Amino acid sequence: MSNQRKHRSFKKLLPSMLVLGATVAALGACGDDEEPTPTPDAGTQTDAGTNTDAGTQTDAGTSTDAGTTATPDSDLALVRLNTNGTLDNTFGTGGIARVSLGTGAGAARDALWSADRDTQNRVVVFGSKKAEGATRSDTDRVVARITTAGALDETFNAGAVAPAVKGMYALDIGGLGDTARHGFVQADGTILSAGYLSQPTGVGAQSAHRVVMLRLTEAGTPDATFGSKGVVNSAPFATNDVTAEWGISEAYTAVRQSTGSYVTTGYGRAAGVGGSTVDLISFRYTAAGVLDPTYGTNGSFILNLTGDNDRGRDAVALKDDSVFMVGSGVRTAGKVQPMAVQVTKDGQPATAPGFTEGYKLYDFDRPDQAFFDVAHADVGGVEYVAAAGFRAGGSEDDDAVLLIRNVATGVEFSNPVPFSETANDRFWGVNFGLDGKVYATGFVTEAGDNQFAIARFNLDGTRDTAFGTGGIVTVNVIPGKLEEVARSVVIQSDGKIVIVGVAEAK
Repeated sequence: MSNQRKHRSFKKLLPSMLVLGATVAALGACGDDEEPTPTPDAGTQTDAGTNTDAGTQTDAGTSTDAGTTATPDSDLALVRLNTNGTLDNTFGTGGIARVSLGTGAGAARDALWSADRDTQNRVVVFGSKKAEGATRSDTDRVVARITTAGALDETFNAGAVAPAVKGMYALDIGGLGDTARHGFVQADGTILSAGYLSQPTGVGAQSAHRVVMLRLTEAGTPDATFGSKGVVNSAPFATNDVTAEWGISEAYTAVRQSTGSYVTTGYGRAAGVGGSTVDLISFRYTAAGVLDPTYGTNGSFILNLTGDNDRGRDAVALKDDSVFMVGSGVRTAGKVQPMAVQVTKDGQPATAPGFTEGYKLYDFDRPDQAFFDVAHADVGGVEYVAAAGFRAGGSEDDDAVLLIRNVATGVEFSNPVPFSETANDRFWGVNFGLDGKVYATGFVTEAGDNQFAIARFNLDGTRDTAFGTGGIVTVNVIPGKLEEVARSVVIQSDGKIVIVGVAEAK
């Protein structure tokens, strides 16, 4: 363990320099629309083989062909439900819409990480697809907009010229594989997509992950007021020391504060630290995309518990502009635990009920556990957050887990809430409804068949039995296939529920 690491403490290190717009190529070319499957850097981006994204679209290996053959192509899949949980037959075909971002090849296929809606209830999805062109095998980030009927909205990036596709914007940075993560639609219709990309550092053969954020106008074109041509390509942990390893910087999400600034959460490690483990990291960028050195210490906040892997997966901005992050942490070797972290608006450990030094670990009695998504709402004047994830390992089936927390009092519900007591199931997405209920979505495996699954909860963590069957709805988008996972849930302004994920192409 490096002597720079402190037991169960917060570590903040000086970002050596900020690089904006470096190595950005073909930013105006929208023809490539796929998100690459993230590839671990010699083990540095996984939790010792556990708590990974399993290629971002698989679930503990259940949704792949075990790597023995070419991965089946997959498409976006959207399901719209009425408020009682029945399928909305006015959407897609019988309530189900399939949208292809392009033909997959090898291990590259349509992928999705998150979704949001705009004021017109059009769903904006954040993911990736295989890059266009016979000579390219990487994937590119995609932001696509789906109409209320369930088709690509061709008014989005309407000026796209073939091979680009109307209805989506694809980002290609230097022919490298970009990794899209969470995104959201701002009140004015502007769209922000967070993620990361491994790029050459220019120091020998070394490459390092960098924060990449893309901002688009409501029309689906790059916002030239942000970064370089709408893109921030940032290496906060770069170093000019040719003898030192560059740091790793990833942004799993970016949340917007009332000032217009963006705060990220993700994981990585500072320059020169070395080793194979990662820490939860967070940065703040101005509305124009410039690293803010007033956040945390010299622009960074880093959480390292015990020198093992600690990760940020998602975040929300609270009413006072403090930031509530979720992910996972390791306090005991061999055990990954769900974690929540709260920092002040300026990136210092926040004083929150039940938190120690600004964070709290949860334990659902498995060796591999994590929160992957978080939502925020004001319910009757009371501020709540909800986080969703899973527990796995221990020779037992995977289970969905849920956290519902009163921000002011710290009163919370935190428990496993499986769809099935005998089959694998996980949550990947969570949201609050207009009714103040909590909606959590993911998948359940039944007889070798993955299905979209969603549950509705009251604020005390009990299932709302007025929804579906006993508070649960399952939808089999494509029978008999394991490549079927719901990743996000969007609540329309009329209360209807849109589940967004991927399913094997027909």
